[in-house]
Amino acid sequence: MTIYIVTFLLFAVFSYIEVRTNISERYKKVLYSIIFFYLIFQVGLRWETGTDWIPYYKHFTESGSLEKIFVDVLLGFEIGYGYFVYITKLFTDNYTCFLIIHALIFYFLVFKANKVVSPYPLISMFIFYSSTMGILGSNRQLIALSICLYSLKFILDEKPIKFFLAIALAFSFHTSALFFLVYYFLNRDFKKYLTIIFLLLAIIVGKSSIPTHVFSSFAEFLGGAASVKAESYSDSQLSATSLSLTGLVRRLLFFILFLTNYDVLVKKWKPYRLIFNGYLFGLGIYFLFKDSFMILVGRGGFYFNVMECFLLASQLLLFKSTKERSYILFVLVLYACLIFFQSISEYSSLFLPYKGLFINESFPREGL
Repeated sequence: MTIYIVTFLLFAVFSYIEVRTNISERYKKVLYSIIFFYLIFQVGLRWETGTDWIPYYKHFTESGSLEKIFVDVLLGFEIGYGYFVYITKLFTDNYTCFLIIHALIFYFLVFKANKVVSPYPLISMFIFYSSTMGILGSNRQLIALSICLYSLKFILDEKPIKFFLAIALAFSFHTSALFFLVYYFLNRDFKKYLTIIFLLLAIIVGKSSIPTHVFSSFAEFLGGAASVKAESYSDSQLSATSLSLTGLVRRLLFFILFLTNYDVLVKKWKPYRLIFNGYLFGLGIYFLFKDSFMILVGRGGFYFNVMECFLLASQLLLFKSTKERSYILFVLVLYACLIFFQSISEYSSLFLPYKGLFINESFPREGL
């Protein structure tokens, strides 16, 4: 736990400085850079820590030719990721070097996006780190997520071609990135009654057999390897923790909070409109498929649920006093710690303790 505790303390102290003091932008960049490089080395120097360690390690060690890239596509490894591994192996066969490069690209894009869509980047990054720790090791989807988050800048700047090109690149790393295309239509105001109707319809349709029929038809339309993957999603289920009453209540409470403060925060922070609508869409996915395809909620909803990090940080704009903001920050720090453990709860043995090249290197990881 030492590594994680140090991370929590760094984030908590730096976040406190961000909301309580009037340090210059120059020093904020210094704090941001410290966190950036710390996370790169934490993630890059891990060993047998995180999900999917064996398949990705095996894929890396067995890759090395252009022909293998196309063979691996049939096994579920998208072509963009295949080329990424291939190019990396032209320079090094060391998996740790690959993980560092992977972490560098991932966090570079996420940190860049975070500064665009969050008024308090250190706080939102803290919550992002805590909520996504449980998918550490999902190499392909993490890169896809980072590209998608970075593409939000193109929507805000009204550069649709760059946005679609970015999503195409993300798609080459993980097919689920296609869900992110919906963001192109979300940078606008919707009537509040329409958002309520949207959620009610999602709940009603989700309780019917319609999602099953639609998803089956979609799988047949895809054909080939994509069809196999889609059908495997329909046959899979996430753990019961994903369906917990606590998770449902949390989603609804946050939605009410974000919706209540919508009019005020849109005036204070332009990106709030886009990230709120993204969160709303993810909530709709949750209600549509939570009773039929929970794996779809996990894979597809992931690109929308992550907006919670930026929305929570945005709430601090409602408080003028730095003292009031520090109180709210205290609550957010507690929340970040809570969702960290919730995030890794399904496979906690893969994260606790942290195992790396220089820490707990002889620890026998169960399940590997």
